[in-house]
Amino acid sequence: MTERPLLILPVPGAPVERKKKRGGNGKFGLPSCQRQAERLAPRFQVLQDTFEKKQAALRTDVTGVSPEDVLVLETVGTVEKFISALQRVEGMEWMGEIELENIPPDDDFFSKNDKGVRTEKPMRGAIFLVLTNHRAWGELNSLWDRWKRGESLGSGHEKFKELFAHLHDIRPWGVQDRLRETGVMEDWQERLSHGAEVVPCEIELWFRSEATKRGDAQRQIEELLRQQGGKVTARAMIGEIGYHAILAEMPASSISQILNNSAQVRLVTCEQIQFFRASGQMAVGTPHGDPYPDNTIPPFPLLPSVTPPVAALLDGMPLQNHERLAGRLIIDDPDGFEADYKTSERRHGTAMASLILWGDLEAKERPVNHPLYVRPIMKPNHRDWNHLREESIPDQRLVVDVIHRAVRRMFDDDTEPASAKSVCLINLSIGIRDRPFEGAMSPLARLLDWLSWRYKVLFLVSAGNHSRDMDMGMSLQQFRNLPPSDRTKKIFQAVAGDACNRRLLSPAEALNVLTV
Repeated sequence: MTERPLLILPVPGAPVERKKKRGGNGKFGLPSCQRQAERLAPRFQVLQDTFEKKQAALRTDVTGVSPEDVLVLETVGTVEKFISALQRVEGMEWMGEIELENIPPDDDFFSKNDKGVRTEKPMRGAIFLVLTNHRAWGELNSLWDRWKRGESLGSGHEKFKELFAHLHDIRPWGVQDRLRETGVMEDWQERLSHGAEVVPCEIELWFRSEATKRGDAQRQIEELLRQQGGKVTARAMIGEIGYHAILAEMPASSISQILNNSAQVRLVTCEQIQFFRASGQMAVGTPHGDPYPDNTIPPFPLLPSVTPPVAALLDGMPLQNHERLAGRLIIDDPDGFEADYKTSERRHGTAMASLILWGDLEAKERPVNHPLYVRPIMKPNHRDWNHLREESIPDQRLVVDVIHRAVRRMFDDDTEPASAKSVCLINLSIGIRDRPFEGAMSPLARLLDWLSWRYKVLFLVSAGNHSRDMDMGMSLQQFRNLPPSDRTKKIFQAVAGDACNRRLLSPAEALNVLTV
């Protein structure tokens, strides 16, 4: 057998030196208290006016839900132990934190070297997301006023001094935050251009710590959807990872209204919504060439039926009667996805199953001595009119919910015996193409982290395949005419120059997985 490279893991329990992040709470030039008051006074006034308007509008709100808002607190540097200080303010609820990098210096905030001299290096920081109601906002505003006057903030609130000193910006979480860079508007426009009458979308809610508040938020959004002529097709709530989402369908007229004037649509301005996302974006394209090469099958006998699987594949439906796979797969298809597949469309699942069982076919190795458990989670996209359709998770299902249920079915004896308790490795070679890593972990990455801990299983995850072409700055013929060494150099330059558009795709940023 061909020797494989060894993966060297650290010895369990061995001490690991913790490295400090560059630019964390290093040396910064910060504005004075007076300058901070001048800079941020307009921001605080806008927030004050916003809360007063919402409080006045409460009498006419048909949902009867008290107005709340998620504040975006952007800092240069980080504020350690801020969560505990925040929890002392009644009515405030911690929603999350996003790391910031490459904050450009300006006249107020800049980095310093070890000698205290200003440098032009970009800085690191953080975004704190805090949900607050009218009463909590009044308390925060009061702390801000006392800090400006140099007064004591009182027991338990001293961390707010550090926050105010490092505060780069403060604003409400708004319409653009819910829609931008999620791919949803591009998805909606594409569907409308193809004449769609009903458009699906995923609505991700802020996860509330109390069940009653989660229920109130969900009912509020469902009522707003009804007012837009939409309906809910699926719901999911996974408390262990702080995930709460609704899958909905809306008429094309409502989608057009949002695209043309989103700020005037109450659904889009609803404070309980974190993101709108496109549906069915976990997909794989159709590979070119024949995925079923006509190779001579080595004379290795089929496995005994009693041999338990140790690996699982979450993917498309494989060609289970292919001569290399026949008798080596355990197909578990409770959703009946096989009925939507033509034989010629079973490409990605077949290729991945072959790779797991046989490795590189050119190496002519022995197959894995266990069957492979396969749970189809994709099927051909009904909106793809190509001869060989793209495989994707259906529009009518929430990606996080699909994978959560699939893995729980393998290990939990909830309503019927677990389907694959012997599995210790799960392959997931699919990425969400409109969800590159941007500093905050995606819900799917959080799910894999929790599932890996809960069931003591290792996920093998693809870093994600980007379909966009690389711009070489020359024609194809010019590229072909270059010497081989220059071609290589050009390719590396193109990849490096487009790195910001080729980041890890969800869920590759998960911490407890092995990303390839």
